[in-house]
Amino acid sequence: MHQPQRSRTAAGRSRHAAAVLLCAILPACAGARAARPGLLAPARLGAIIDSVVSSPPLDRTQWGIAVRDAESGEWLVRLDAERHFIPASNTKLVVTAVALGELGPAFRYETPVFARAAVGDSMADELVIIGRGDPTFSARFHGSDFTVTDSLADRIAEAGVRRVGTITIDASFFGDRPVNGTWEVGDLPAAYAPPIDAFAIGEGTVQLVLSGAVTTGAPARLGTAGPPGLQNVIGRITTDTAGARTQTSIDFLDRTDSVVIRGSIAASRTDTLRVAVTRPAMFAARALEFALRARGVRVDGTVRILTDSAEAMQLRHRLHADYRRITALASPPLPDIVAAILRPSQNWIAEQLLKTLGGERRGTGGWSTGLEVERRYLIDRAGIDSAAFFLRDASGLSPQNLLAPDALVAILAHARAQPWGPAFRDALPEPGMTDSTLETRLLDLRGRLRAKTGSITNVNTLSGYITTADGRQLIFSVMTNASGASAAAVRRGMDRIMEAIAAEGARQ
Repeated sequence: MHQPQRSRTAAGRSRHAAAVLLCAILPACAGARAARPGLLAPARLGAIIDSVVSSPPLDRTQWGIAVRDAESGEWLVRLDAERHFIPASNTKLVVTAVALGELGPAFRYETPVFARAAVGDSMADELVIIGRGDPTFSARFHGSDFTVTDSLADRIAEAGVRRVGTITIDASFFGDRPVNGTWEVGDLPAAYAPPIDAFAIGEGTVQLVLSGAVTTGAPARLGTAGPPGLQNVIGRITTDTAGARTQTSIDFLDRTDSVVIRGSIAASRTDTLRVAVTRPAMFAARALEFALRARGVRVDGTVRILTDSAEAMQLRHRLHADYRRITALASPPLPDIVAAILRPSQNWIAEQLLKTLGGERRGTGGWSTGLEVERRYLIDRAGIDSAAFFLRDASGLSPQNLLAPDALVAILAHARAQPWGPAFRDALPEPGMTDSTLETRLLDLRGRLRAKTGSITNVNTLSGYITTADGRQLIFSVMTNASGASAAAVRRGMDRIMEAIAAEGARQ
């Protein structure tokens, strides 16, 4: 895979000469000259940037920096801004901006529920739920991960249904490919990379409860939060000495629906952790079945998950003639969903939204269709050069994503100019915001910075909007790849650059 390299060649010297010439005619950096080849920046800011990117342990890191005046469009800083970088979670800026542009801020998911019986009949031969990918059926938006299935069971019982045959989940809207082929296999059981499904609760995860025994070496107890039996979990946890740190590893057992957790936990200690479920639609359907029985509704049949498009089409044709609509669930509006993605950097919701774009605009919610909707929007409506980006997912988990810093600045500039621009900006984290990725970072810029972080192995990024002390508004993207250093060290360097950008802007 291509990695951007800082040029030391004649071509690099040529770019440096061009940058110096450009700097001479731009008011933002007139008379400035940075020491680093290819770096365009005012002299003092250029010196700070050069110091950060040239000093160990960050001197071997590949840096891309683009900073632009939001009003005039003039560049304040450019360093390899046209090159491809792996963006990590800065990829989420793309899917959220495109979704707001394509679907509009008033967009809400709707999940209808049908029964093959008239309302008031006590027997429903079949309950049918049409999954449309709503990512909000979780504790993040409701009281718990099971609030939605409990609410559905209440509505079904209130409709007079006392007995149910088959429970059918039409999950065909997202096809039958729940895992992105470019994700690393080791990530798949983790809570940050669950399978994507058109009907799911708990963001595709389940919370495990681990309890150490009293005696060292004895097997620890393992259970799940919520109704029992929704996900098969095999525990191979031993009890360690008192005060020991809990250590776990998680795997999907090959060719089964089981999750295996191995490790150790201290004696008499209780811990919780989240893991991906193996089949989110089935997990949600079983939770509904449990909730129905808890309300006295008898369930005689089985749970059926439809992913085949032809079978699902036949079912939807029958709905109009043989079924009665019982209820429908509506999600919060799209800006709330965007905030739930950007502030905590939530991977699963981002992927759900990308597949939704494909489903709403191409009829099938897949990664290929969602990415094509993104691509056309970026080219046709945001004016982004197609060579400036290459995307494989929405969350940034894929190491195959590529995005140029100046392209990301252009996307942010496009978003700012739209009627939904304020909602997009407000959805971004800011320093000190609770439960956000900037909760403890760049606190001196509180109230002046809205930005999205990004982090995977050897990749750290930060892009967004900053207001200088004198009110000047800047749009920026700082990307680092191939650092080989700790994420903390890279972030310290990036934050020093951000503080210098804010101070330099204030002097213009």
